[in-house]
Amino acid sequence: MHTQQRNHFFQTITRSTRLRAFVVLVMTGIHLVTTMNLPACPFCSAVSLTFTQEIDQSEVAVVAQLVEGPDAESLKPTSQGPLPKGRFKIVEILKGGDLAEAAGLLGPDAETIEAILLEDKPLGGMFLLLAIEPPKLFWSSPITLGPESAAYLRKLQDLPKAGAGRLAFFQDYLEYSDETMARDAYDEFAVAPYADVRGLRDQMHPEKLLAWIENPKVQSSRRRLYATMLGVCGSNQDADRIEAILRGKDSELRVGLDALIACFVTLRGSRGLDQIDELFLTKSDKEIPFTETYAAVMALRFLGEETEIVPRARVLESLERLLDQPKLADLVIADLARWEDWSALAKLEKLFAEANADNIFVREPIANYMKACPLPEAVDALERLRTIDPEAVRRAATLAGFALSQSAAVDGTALRESGDEDDGATKPSVTDSVDTVLTEDEAVMEHEDLAIAKKIAPVLADEDATDDQIPTDSESSEGSPDAQATSHSRAPPAGRDEIFDRTRIVRWGAWAVIVLIVAAMARIVMRPTGKPG
Repeated sequence: MHTQQRNHFFQTITRSTRLRAFVVLVMTGIHLVTTMNLPACPFCSAVSLTFTQEIDQSEVAVVAQLVEGPDAESLKPTSQGPLPKGRFKIVEILKGGDLAEAAGLLGPDAETIEAILLEDKPLGGMFLLLAIEPPKLFWSSPITLGPESAAYLRKLQDLPKAGAGRLAFFQDYLEYSDETMARDAYDEFAVAPYADVRGLRDQMHPEKLLAWIENPKVQSSRRRLYATMLGVCGSNQDADRIEAILRGKDSELRVGLDALIACFVTLRGSRGLDQIDELFLTKSDKEIPFTETYAAVMALRFLGEETEIVPRARVLESLERLLDQPKLADLVIADLARWEDWSALAKLEKLFAEANADNIFVREPIANYMKACPLPEAVDALERLRTIDPEAVRRAATLAGFALSQSAAVDGTALRESGDEDDGATKPSVTDSVDTVLTEDEAVMEHEDLAIAKKIAPVLADEDATDDQIPTDSESSEGSPDAQATSHSRAPPAGRDEIFDRTRIVRWGAWAVIVLIVAAMARIVMRPTGKPG
């Protein structure tokens, strides 16, 4: 009788609910992989490679002048034939002078450089050109340089490789009048370790940061960076102004809410976290949008991992509030396990047992929590969960093994904070304690999943998104100067895939594997069920 009731329950679950369960499962695994290395701004990502990265990944880097533009006919949308090209004369060598000379590009009889140029640019304009694969040299699309850009590029070569001293230089170019240089400065902060940004504290300008945060015209990704920086150098009075934004209704200023929340709590301490609980985490008569709750969770993850302003036990107290809201509990279960908070074991077992069609997706994270928990009670609890929903426990076992393998790959190649030595210690992770023991049926199904995945061609993204997080407000960058500059002015060198550093290759490889696992598991999760009898 119990088996018949359980089967009838699962048959009534809609495909959309099963799909959300699957998405939550996958995002939990991705979260375990991607939270291991936090950059200076964990709420924002680089728009493109920095100038330094592009030059480092090239064999030759030169400042060149356009001497012959592409034929007008070749620039028309209806044009047939090869891509339009321009010719350039080297003005200054930044890297690889010997290779440029060997290619006949220097001296009185120097040849010009021919490179793809998709726009009509004025003759005499200055550009950055990058090349790989000597001796023939394959050239990138030219990057437009402003009047000050050449001098800026020269200064990059003399900067420290890392540390607060390096960021001090780029701080002067944040929101600079030359957008290319301003974007490069932002990208440098976005990829730097958080420890470096803390080291810059005494050289920061909180009044400038606040002005940019309160300016709705500042891009959301940059506002996130400025909020993170303000959290390092700001005062209690600055926290009052951030609180006004958090309590206000101006949607433009509230873009980047996750970073604003983290900034506020960093400045106000545990007392500020009490206010965040009230605004975004506690169920009340006022409906709290899911995006705002998610932003608060992202901020709490940062506070628990990267700062000591608020004790981790107090951060966990805030996260546990969501366990009282069944539809939101899945957001924090992996965090409780990663930070080894086993006090919620009984509550989570009850939540698993009482899950219905509206929050069935909570079961896989709970199963993995039980697998991670070292307490004897967790073993017994997991067996009870398997009796209730063996399929959810099986899917959780598959994901746990995948997350463990991916975390090992990331740990082995991740960039370390400047000055850190490998002491063999790692942060607590939900996968550290997982002893993934599969039943015979689970092992067979896992083998089938992976066999399917091997037949699917890998899919690689072209470039990083400008915002890793779920957006907290409606955002669009189409038509913005930054978007246009990124698409036309910062094109990567030809054959860039061949010169990626090892870290980027492993990173994209991990995402490719995630796509394979997603495809394989989707086949199982979305498999149609029979009609209820």
